[in-house]
Amino acid sequence: MSTEFNVTVIKLLNDIQSRLTLIESKINSDESSLSTSTLTTTTLPKSIIAYDEYITLYLDPFITICNKLGGGALESGLLIKDAWNEMRKFLLMSTYCKEPTQIKLNSLLLPLTEKVKACNLAVKRNEWEKHAKTLSEGVGCLSWLVVKPAPRDFIESYIGGSDYWANNIRKEYKTTNPDHIEFCNKFKILLQELMNYVKEHHTTGVTWNNKNGIDVNDYDANTTTSATTTTAAAVTAATSAVAPTIKATTTSASAPVAKVDLFAALNREDKVTAGLKKVTKDMQTWRAEYKADESTSSSTTTTTKLIPKINNSNEINMKYPPKCEFQNSSNKWLVEYQTSACGLVTIEIKDKKETVYILNCINANIQIIGKCKSIVVDGCKKTNVTFNVVMASCEIVNCQRMNIICIETVSAIAIDKTDGIVVTLPKTSLTTEIVASKSSEMNVSWPDENGDMIERPIPEQYVHRISGLSITANVSDLYH
Repeated sequence: MSTEFNVTVIKLLNDIQSRLTLIESKINSDESSLSTSTLTTTTLPKSIIAYDEYITLYLDPFITICNKLGGGALESGLLIKDAWNEMRKFLLMSTYCKEPTQIKLNSLLLPLTEKVKACNLAVKRNEWEKHAKTLSEGVGCLSWLVVKPAPRDFIESYIGGSDYWANNIRKEYKTTNPDHIEFCNKFKILLQELMNYVKEHHTTGVTWNNKNGIDVNDYDANTTTSATTTTAAAVTAATSAVAPTIKATTTSASAPVAKVDLFAALNREDKVTAGLKKVTKDMQTWRAEYKADESTSSSTTTTTKLIPKINNSNEINMKYPPKCEFQNSSNKWLVEYQTSACGLVTIEIKDKKETVYILNCINANIQIIGKCKSIVVDGCKKTNVTFNVVMASCEIVNCQRMNIICIETVSAIAIDKTDGIVVTLPKTSLTTEIVASKSSEMNVSWPDENGDMIERPIPEQYVHRISGLSITANVSDLYH
């Protein structure tokens, strides 16, 4: 009896020992994986970790509301998600690489440019038109990647245009469907928080690793895949603990669900077009426009004035092809009819006597590198012009909603018959003279002593009084 008892006890002890050994090995394995995860996470730059937190907190909730609305909101929302992912790839590359040449930079931005263009083409005349326009107006702010020295203010200039269409959505669904209101609010917060991220990590523009970085041609994005995956998981866990009210979903996890919902919406057969009004031939305005064009061309031989048209997909159609050429006879660069579809237009000045004339551009991004004599911008809309040095003056005439950014110096800026313009000046050009006439909604932005950007309006209203034989002009109290 005693012998049997001893055998049972020994067997039980051996069993316990084997279990303890198994548990110990598992604990060691978990600790090893944890240390490896921590090591991998720390290999990513601080700015990228902060960007992943920004994505989890603000982009994912926006995609969630797009999923809930479905239809065109989901289609445009997925394009926004792709554009923001392309922005992350570019920022990640900048932390490992030296700054490339301007030509190479343009090629690196092509994937992002295609995403922005797709957002513009997503605008269609249906019930989701205002939603798509809200996003297409805001997505243009991603050009901040090539803006120096004030990318944060550049982003802010796009929020107003996006909010214009968002306000129309808010009015339409104010009492019927709060999800549409949430769609507008989430996207605006996404842009506002991008401003905060840029201000903290890219105050004067994207910073390249010129000291220890590699050439962009030697950069391989796949080498950072494991670090990206680990960091995304760590960020999701951390933000879930800090902000439990926000449902955090990783980028890779939300994409399949979104695609399934999208295809499910498209597979509704005849229900897809339910509720749409039938358009008869007499209601199709393009027929009248086409006939008018025919009669005009047959009855006159004079040069037709440029009238850009916007088709149903929001793609700007110019009557003339885009042009960017140097004219030796007049020593002048001529830039005409550029649109967002042309991408970033770069002009490299080789002689300081050269001038630049920019005409009839819409939604264009134009960068002038080097020192030139003067710049004239005429008849442009929603165009961003960035330049280094202008020896004489930069003139803006007959334009709307412009962004003029000086990187180094400009002697004078003349604004004439222009509605909506933001002029950004660096510390090296605070003596610039600005002359304005017949213009409205003018603002000037410049850095203060701490490097923070200040923006002030240029007065449009004056108070005039008779003083003896002359008339005085004082700025209205609205600007004090």
